[in-house]
Amino acid sequence: MKPLWGRPSLAMGLVIIALAALVLWRVASEARTELAAAQAYRDDDRPLLAVEHYRRAIRWSLPLSPHTAEAVSALESIAAQLEEDGDFAGALLAWRSLLGGLAATRSLYTGSSPARENASDQIARLVALDRSVGIDASLSAEQLAADHRRLLSEESSLDPWWGALLLLGMAIWVGALLLLATRGFDLNGRFRWASARGPIWGALAGFVSLVLGLLFA
Repeated sequence: MKPLWGRPSLAMGLVIIALAALVLWRVASEARTELAAAQAYRDDDRPLLAVEHYRRAIRWSLPLSPHTAEAVSALESIAAQLEEDGDFAGALLAWRSLLGGLAATRSLYTGSSPARENASDQIARLVALDRSVGIDASLSAEQLAADHRRLLSEESSLDPWWGALLLLGMAIWVGALLLLATRGFDLNGRFRWASARGPIWGALAGFVSLVLGLLFA
């Protein structure tokens, strides 16, 4: 049987799988840690510190992760309780932390998020209650809420498809260069076009994808 170091493609695949598993474990572990810290602060009646850790838990999220749903539910509950207690600044912080945490997690297709839409509505409503800014004196609460809601709906993040093309291009480029280094030369260091042709074209395609992603993401 051929040894592992004699099969570079298999070895590279195993390394990639191991790294991906390590990243997934780290994300899940950090999310659990943040949730535990948030719950401890909440039990200690320190809701603003709990808000910060719930926000971090959302940012350490994975698709279909139960940690995200738990943190979102807790932030909604804290925001409602703070507003009921008359702490509008704290309630606004909780809603903004929820929205910021969700906005920090991106995928190729996010679709509509009821929690995100609700957080935007609540932020706009609470901000509109503050009449201390002179320039807003002539506007009604409904007009202010609508203006803030529109601003919250504007997207300023990277385009997910071009971002994915950028990352894919980088992965292909690096992988093709590694393959070129292992297969493009013989034992004496002489260049072998027959073996190097595929990796060279792959590296070129990956580089073009990377550049396009940088330009349009």
